Amino acid sequence: MSKDKNKDKFNFDTGWYELWMKQSREFYDSAEKNLKEMFAPGASANPEENMKLVNQWLDSLKQQWQSAQLGEQQKAFENYWKMMMKMCMDATDMLVQQWTQRARENQPVKSVRELYDLWLNCCNEVYSKSMHSKSYQEAYGEFMNAAIHFWKSALPK
Repeated sequence: MSKDKNKDKFNFDTGWYELWMKQSREFYDSAEKNLKEMFAPGASANPEENMKLVNQWLDSLKQQWQSAQLGEQQKAFENYWKMMMKMCMDATDMLVQQWTQRARENQPVKSVRELYDLWLNCCNEVYSKSMHSKSYQEAYGEFMNAAIHFWKSALPK
């Protein structure tokens, strides 16, 4: 297979850190680029008034999770991958809810940095709740069993 066909395949050895860093950079860079008018002095940073723009921006973030593909050897990780994608979607939904609530309470998000911090808090909250769910624990258990099986087969005997 050529490098081009493998470039979108997710590498479970290094991919989580790279994905998180890419997601974080994309969040900040795309928010800075696409939402800067919302955070300009005198502008309305209310997400409800700019929902079309906000949804377009959030869709670009969600695409990162959907664009990476699993290779045949990584199918055992599929449930865990789906769980991570769901957590990303849940955190994104929570971000919009909290951002909107703050605007309604006259405590608007005033900068891209504040929005980024709110997003990190949402990610942390969703991940913390998910970790305690039975479905996450089962998916994580399958993930770890597959990883152990892979390393046992990959290491010299």
